[in-house]
Amino acid sequence: MARVKDKIPKKLRDAAWLAINRMPASAQRLFPHTDAHKSWQMKRLYERHGPPPPEAPTILFWIPGGMPLLLHVETVIAAALRLRGYNVHAIICDAPYRACVLREITEGVPLEKWRDACASCIASNRQVLDLMGIPYSSVGDYVPAEKREELWERTKGFDFGDARSLTHDGLYVGNNVTSTIIRYLQGAELNGHEDIVREYSYTALVTAEAAKRAYDRFQPARVFMSHGVYVDWGPALQTALKRSIPVTGWKASYLTSRFFFRHVHEPDRIDFHKLSNTAWARRLEKPLSEEEEESLKRFLDRRYHERVSFDMKKMHQYRGDVGRIRAKYRIESDKPVWGVMAHINWDSVSDYSPMAYESFDDWMVDTIDCVSRITDVQWLIKIHPVEAYDNPASGVQRLIQRRYPNLPDHVKVIPAEEELSPLEFFELVDGGVTVYGTSGLELCLMGKPVILAGEAHYGGKGFTYDGLNIDCYRRLLERAPSIDALPDEQLRLARL
Repeated sequence: MARVKDKIPKKLRDAAWLAINRMPASAQRLFPHTDAHKSWQMKRLYERHGPPPPEAPTILFWIPGGMPLLLHVETVIAAALRLRGYNVHAIICDAPYRACVLREITEGVPLEKWRDACASCIASNRQVLDLMGIPYSSVGDYVPAEKREELWERTKGFDFGDARSLTHDGLYVGNNVTSTIIRYLQGAELNGHEDIVREYSYTALVTAEAAKRAYDRFQPARVFMSHGVYVDWGPALQTALKRSIPVTGWKASYLTSRFFFRHVHEPDRIDFHKLSNTAWARRLEKPLSEEEEESLKRFLDRRYHERVSFDMKKMHQYRGDVGRIRAKYRIESDKPVWGVMAHINWDSVSDYSPMAYESFDDWMVDTIDCVSRITDVQWLIKIHPVEAYDNPASGVQRLIQRRYPNLPDHVKVIPAEEELSPLEFFELVDGGVTVYGTSGLELCLMGKPVILAGEAHYGGKGFTYDGLNIDCYRRLLERAPSIDALPDEQLRLARL
């Protein structure tokens, strides 16, 4: 019987579903694959458990929307908490602003048409929340028209410097604005796009004002959200921290259907990958079990030999032919080889923890200036492979081409287009340099030293060389020729 529907002509099936969708909701419930049926099932589930007690704490979900897969995860968690007896409420976007995280320069959509996508976005968000039975209100509900006019007028004539220093009622939100602008530009220059500065500044102010009023209304015991850095989320997160309201953030992990959750305590240390000191201390108390060792081995094998990866797209096949790369780039055999692993220069990871430099571009420029003077190392600057198909005209590779038309012989660039597996690069080098990149951790797993220019989630644990300010970082680069492979104890810590 399960296959009978497959034999029905598609046109007839489409007509049947269209007829079902036109039925009253009570009739649609008879068909298990309709949203009406799923919503009805959720309602019955809640009724069996009964409503939360009046004194139950409220968990507020800050879900501006636009990313349906995030919403699916968050509403499932909200539903689970509701079934456990908590009050839950979601705050979603109803387009009180037009500049949000979904906008990107690569779309080519002019600013005056940004609102065209809002209606369908709002509808899809509400559909998921209605289906899951999660009560919600909208950002615009908390910012009346006259307040919006005041905030819009305040941003008149804003330039990038104004945005960077922006505050609202004593709350600093400038970093959220600059982060979102950088993400929008995808590495391109701001020249010619200056009008977005006012738009994103206004969004940050509206978000901060809405968060302030929503927290007044609900007095939440905890706020839950993803990202936490862009104008859609960041001001709400910062408002909660300023009021000592606990915040939990989350993001997807490197494994399918796995997620990182973290209680955020410091406004400039949001990194969801980072273990707390308590968790790391617990981990240090016991060695990896046989199951954990096998799990780690299997993960790395799948990642690089089977190319099963959540975070790396279009990965090249591992050939194991390091000699080919040595010959192609004329790598000298009498010098240690260190790899500088570039970040995507607009990546939000730079907002999650402190770094030694203002931006990834600043880090790259100063690094090249420094290593150009360290001639007893062969330096290989590995461009992030994403640049081969994403923002190639404005990424790190183009930055280097413009700024350094003639690099010294001991500094070479491996472009994003190079057919090179990350594992082959790891095997080629004797050590690595990065700011936050997970590639640094993977190098350490191979026993190779890594210099960091920021508080990476795996840094500060005894197996990395941490350059947390510019002077310290530069001194570490100068030491690179004499830094040996990791001893067994540091390798053990990296595996932990």
